[in-house]
Amino acid sequence: MDFLLTMVRHGESEANVRHMLSGWMDVDLTERGRAELLELRESVEYPVSDAYFSSPLRRCLDTCHILFPSASPALLESCREINFRSLEGWIFSTPEEIVDYFRSWAADEPYLDEETMSEVMERGSHAATDVVRLCEEQGLRSATIVMHSGIMRASVIALFGLDRMDFVNMSVANGLGYSISFSDLSPVSFSSLARRC
Repeated sequence: MDFLLTMVRHGESEANVRHMLSGWMDVDLTERGRAELLELRESVEYPVSDAYFSSPLRRCLDTCHILFPSASPALLESCREINFRSLEGWIFSTPEEIVDYFRSWAADEPYLDEETMSEVMERGSHAATDVVRLCEEQGLRSATIVMHSGIMRASVIALFGLDRMDFVNMSVANGLGYSISFSDLSPVSFSSLARRC
């Protein structure tokens, strides 16, 4: 059976603005982030899904309620962001520092005790296929997950066998993400969500 899975990144958070590794921390959306989501709701053709899911973290739940006000998302612990553990709350001084950190992280060379790229790839790809399987068992043909940039990129890399270093170059803007087509539980293709021209 064909299935469409949409992954949507949460809106701009206070941690995004501060270049902070927020991971499993519960941080709020910014006011600008909320306003941008309202604008995106009018300018992006988000697929209408049969089921909605969300990371349990507030920035994702708030995003889901803004973008999909009639949805009642089921919470998915498996779609939390990368667990940065001892690095939770770490703030980068420059964009170059962020790139350097994630380049090392994508190579499975963590700085301290954070969850590795391999672990996040496995968790994210299993979460995606579990959602597809669960929905198909209920006769549903589509689902949307509101989640985080890190686990989203790691999931797509794992599902499609992309180069791990693509993680550094894949840009997922707040409020956007990917639509992934599945056939018989296997990922077939993916495309980026985009604003209407």
